[in-house]
Amino acid sequence: MKKEKRKKAKQDGFFKEMLDELISSILFEIVWNILMFIPRMMIRLIKNI
Repeated sequence: MKKEKRKKAKQDGFFKEMLDELISSILFEIVWNILMFIPRMMIRLIKNI
């Protein structure tokens, strides 16, 4: 009985850890794309002027 509870607790922790990792990587990608977009936008603006 105790072993089953420990296994379930470990599995929940694993899935929660994977979800946290996925969310953090998605947030990093969004922030990175925004930071890379701003210089490109500025270069295009300068070329058009």
